[in-house]
Amino acid sequence: MDDLVVNGAALSSLSPLHRPRSTAMTDDISLHQLLNDRLSASDLASGAADLLRGMLPEPPPEKTGRAGPVYLHSITAAGWRGVGAETTLNLPHGPGLTVVAGRNGTGKSSFAEAAEMALTGCNARWDGSNGKSRTAVWKEGWRNLHASSVPLVSLKLTLDDIGAPVTVRRTWYGEKVHEASTTVLRADGAEQKLDECVDASMLSLYRPFLPYSELGSMVDGTLSDLHNKIAKFIGLGQLGEIDDRLAARVKACKDVEVRPRDLRSAATDALSGLDDQRAVEAARALGGRTPDVDAVRALLDRDAVTDGGADSRLRALATLSGPDEEEVAGALARLREASAAVEDVRHSDAEEARRLAGLLENALEHRRRSGSADCPVCGNEDRLDRAWAEATRAEIERLQAEAAGAEAVHRTFGIARRAVHDLVQPVPDLLQAEDSELAGLWRDWALCRSLTDPVELTNRVARVAPMLSAACRQVGDEAARRLTDRDTAWRPAAVRLAEWLVAVEKAAEATQRRKEAEAARAWFKKLTNELRGERMTKFVKQSQGVWKKLCESSSVSLGDITLKGTARQGSVQLDVSVDDQEAPAYSVMSQGELHSLALSLFIPRATHDDSPFGFLVIDDPVQSMDTQKVEGLATVLSECARHRQVVVFTHDTRLEQAIAHLGIEATILHISRETDSVVTVDKRSDPVQQAFKEARAVSLDPRLPQGVADRVIPALCRFALEIACTETARRTLRDEGGRRLGLAKVEERISPLVRTKEYVALALLGDSSGKPETAVESLHTGGWALINELNAGSHPGLPTVDERKQLVARTERLACAIRRGRATVVPQGGAR
Repeated sequence: MDDLVVNGAALSSLSPLHRPRSTAMTDDISLHQLLNDRLSASDLASGAADLLRGMLPEPPPEKTGRAGPVYLHSITAAGWRGVGAETTLNLPHGPGLTVVAGRNGTGKSSFAEAAEMALTGCNARWDGSNGKSRTAVWKEGWRNLHASSVPLVSLKLTLDDIGAPVTVRRTWYGEKVHEASTTVLRADGAEQKLDECVDASMLSLYRPFLPYSELGSMVDGTLSDLHNKIAKFIGLGQLGEIDDRLAARVKACKDVEVRPRDLRSAATDALSGLDDQRAVEAARALGGRTPDVDAVRALLDRDAVTDGGADSRLRALATLSGPDEEEVAGALARLREASAAVEDVRHSDAEEARRLAGLLENALEHRRRSGSADCPVCGNEDRLDRAWAEATRAEIERLQAEAAGAEAVHRTFGIARRAVHDLVQPVPDLLQAEDSELAGLWRDWALCRSLTDPVELTNRVARVAPMLSAACRQVGDEAARRLTDRDTAWRPAAVRLAEWLVAVEKAAEATQRRKEAEAARAWFKKLTNELRGERMTKFVKQSQGVWKKLCESSSVSLGDITLKGTARQGSVQLDVSVDDQEAPAYSVMSQGELHSLALSLFIPRATHDDSPFGFLVIDDPVQSMDTQKVEGLATVLSECARHRQVVVFTHDTRLEQAIAHLGIEATILHISRETDSVVTVDKRSDPVQQAFKEARAVSLDPRLPQGVADRVIPALCRFALEIACTETARRTLRDEGGRRLGLAKVEERISPLVRTKEYVALALLGDSSGKPETAVESLHTGGWALINELNAGSHPGLPTVDERKQLVARTERLACAIRRGRATVVPQGGAR
């Protein structure tokens, strides 16, 4: 993790060629230490630095890494989407490329979505990954119409290189897609929690699934959303929260600073027209561009001394307010309701229920750890069997629910009682030394806070609150009348002046706090830009590398990827050029280029060294791509597959063709769907071997009529030979003339071929119109004569099974020779 914690060092390599490491990384691991170190080395003023330190995220707890990457063993589905009867898609374990092919509607995406649903409990296709929620038709169409059994999806995976696989199974108990439960079973049958296997935060950070719907949503969504995704991935997610808090502090200070302006206007209006020397002095102090705060303060102080403080006490009494009767009534009603509920559950002992549940959980744990069904207490054999375990789990759930319900009632009661206590205020300072009726009532009111019995508390509060409220109103009205009588004109103005003076003092303090917050935010913004630039370097480099492979022939070039704006309200700037001329990114890109851009942003995250996932599942990435981009995609997937388990679902045969054309090693699985949603999975074998296997099967049939054998067996041999020639032609044409020939150009050379000799000429000479006799003989003696035999259309010399079998064997030897490579010496008169 040094790349994430040492004073802004750049991220470690994001290349997919790097093996996934076992140690997991959280969103902002060591961000606290990084920011603290930068603060210590900065010249930021102490107040601003202390403010920032108080906002730093807490250091995350240390996590123990797993022994190795997570790999997929198989995906199983039943009654799910397009899969009816239970079907399992077995996957090669460990790094490598697997292509799951099949036409539209065969259930390919159902398996991709099943893997995502089993591991995450949700589905990006339906959950609005592009910011738009699907309709109810989509969300309710998850259940297969031909299956009557309980729907399920499961994922078998390993958590390290050598560990036994675990199975994550999600089954449905209701009609809604969210009405499901997930269980995790180890190979020995023991259960464990999902978060013990897979960290949910890692799934969000290094999401290994890319459904087709997200190919568009990654770039069709807002640039702010894309900014937040990338910021989180590069370990700076919590910077947005810090920036929000700094901005909120600046705004709060500004609100306090502008408060005196309104109060100054109100005070000026109150002083206007008063025939009082004090009013004249106050108006003079408030006038001008800068009010004289000291003069106003001195005037109010002198006025308070002159009246001996009587006005101050009267003002305090005038503003004295007792309990709000409506608020008290509501609080008492809630307390009565909570008290009644407590009475109802008084006979349910929450602690006893928790204790019993704990004992039963210990018994289950003993059974799990020991692997024995014998009772450890009575010694009886097989007492703790599966039925006992199921019944015990049900009883634990019942006890825990009973205890939780009782605890919730008691919590509600405590909250209601606390709410009544909170309404009870202590005796005000100006009444502390008095022996008046109001002071006595307030002391009775203050004593309510010490009462705990709900009945006594309710009765006392219900009796004292209205009496105290009425007394406060009476005393306040009397004090206001006396203030009016004493100085009807001046005192309201004096009150306004006092309010303005307090606001000015608070504004001065707020100004200092604002300056500190603004300085902290300016420093923090600069640091954010630096960190984003440092951490984006490797990410951008790999994104550009993926883009170049995917869009090698495109006139659109991807330059720098920059995070702009604040940590929270940011956007992504994509530097795009067309024929070396800058252009707005999205407007000049085709749909295939937009999908390539999405892959360029997805792969660096999913293949990061710190990801605990050793697999990628990509659904239908070929759509909207031209043939050259498909070749680039095959190259990118092949590089990822060197140290990742890459599973790609596609209906487009061009990906298979590109893989064959480039000589990429891959496992090809074919999915087909029959009536009643019966889905089958077959592994694609070597096409040449498969063709000869079929030819041999026909040749070994003793019941095959002679006339049929004479025509069918040579035709099957020609077909197998042409497949071998096509494979060799792809390989030899790919590097024709020292330059790489693309798949589309190769297909242009292969698709017009009709005759077997044209296939042979193209494979050995690179020219279908050439004369390959000498080249054929140099590879396999008698090969040209054999080709002429096969081209005769009928072979009357196959009366026995042995002769038929020999023809197939001879053709297979010739095909093997052609597959090994074209002739190294061009025959005389031949053509390339």
